[in-house]
Amino acid sequence: MKKMAGVLAMLALTAGCGSGEPSRPAALQVKVPPLQPFDNGVFSMQMPAGWRMVPAGDCASLAFVLQDPQEPLRKILYFGMVGPVYQSQAQKQIDWQYMSGYGYPVEWADMPVVDPLTPENLLANFSWVAASQIAQRFLPGCPRLEGFQRVSSVPLPCPLPVAGARSALVRGLFVENGRVAQGLFSLTTAPYMPMMGGPGGGTAYGYLLAGITAPKGELDALQPTLARALASFAVRPEYVQNCLQRSEAAFGAVLRAGQTLRETSDLISRSWEERNRIDDVMAEKRSDAILGRERLYDPGTGDVYEFNNGFYDEYRLNPQGYRNSNLQPLPDNDHGLWSAAARDGYRLLGD
Repeated sequence: MKKMAGVLAMLALTAGCGSGEPSRPAALQVKVPPLQPFDNGVFSMQMPAGWRMVPAGDCASLAFVLQDPQEPLRKILYFGMVGPVYQSQAQKQIDWQYMSGYGYPVEWADMPVVDPLTPENLLANFSWVAASQIAQRFLPGCPRLEGFQRVSSVPLPCPLPVAGARSALVRGLFVENGRVAQGLFSLTTAPYMPMMGGPGGGTAYGYLLAGITAPKGELDALQPTLARALASFAVRPEYVQNCLQRSEAAFGAVLRAGQTLRETSDLISRSWEERNRIDDVMAEKRSDAILGRERLYDPGTGDVYEFNNGFYDEYRLNPQGYRNSNLQPLPDNDHGLWSAAARDGYRLLGD
C-alpha cells in the first residue's frame, strides 16, 4: 500500500544586457534547511523548514509546488499529468477553425504544439503550458520555466505501456524574474488522442513530472536535501482507496505501471552525482548566453572575471590600454575555471 500511495500522485494537472557591472558572489554560501514533517490529511512528506506548500487537484489531478518564499527559485515541483498539448500545428489549426466557425470552445486551444513529442521538448514548451487557461485555473502562479534550455538528458525505462511514450531525466536551465535557475526533472511523454481530421484529436500528455530547482550554483549544495524531501512524499492509504473506488479503471493501470517518487528521487540523486563535468561547463556557457555575459581569466593568477557579452572583441584590439592586459577567454573544457566564482571584471579594469 505504501508503494501504491507513492505512485498515486503521479497523475496530475489534466488540465539583461547593456552596460553596467555584472556581479557574481565571490563564493556562494548556501544554508541548507532542515526537514520538518508536513501532513495535510491527503499526503505527507518531509519538507524544508520555512518553505511554502501549494497543493492542487484531487485524485487524478493531485499535484503540488513546494517553494522557499525567501528564494523563489528554490522549488520542488510535482505534476503527474501535464496537458493536453498538441502533437502537430495542423491539429491546432483545425481546432481554431472549428471554434471560429461553430463557436464551441476547445479548452486546450491555447496549449503549445510539442513536436517532436519528447520530455525535453515538453520542458522547452513548459512556459506556454503554464500560461494556458487550464493551468492557471488549476494552479494560479504555476511555475513557467521560462526559456528552458536542456543541458543533458538521460533516457529512462518508460513506465507507461503506450506506443510512442518516452521517459527521460533532464537537466536544464531556465529564467525566472531575470535570474537563471537550474533544475533536474524526471518526465514521461505519451500520445493521447490520434489525429482524426476533426476537432479534439492529435493531443498528448506529459506524465510523472517530478523535479527540483535552485538558483544556478546552489543545486550542488541543495540537491541531497531536496531529493530526500521528494522521496518522502506519501499519500494516505485511505485516500488512495477512495480514489480507486471513484475511478478504478483509470487508477489501476497507472498504479501498476508507475514508479514511486522514491525511485524518481534516487534517479535524480544518482544522475547528479554521476554527471559529466562537460555538462557543468555547458551549463555555465548557456547561463552566460542567457544573461548576455562572458568570462575571461588571468593565466598568471587563475582568477576569473565576468563582463558583458562582446567585451573581449574590443579588449583584444588593444589590451595594453587596460589596467590588466593579460586576460584570455576560458578554455572550452576547463571545469576548474568554469566552476570558479567569477569576479567583477569592470572593477578589475577600473571602468
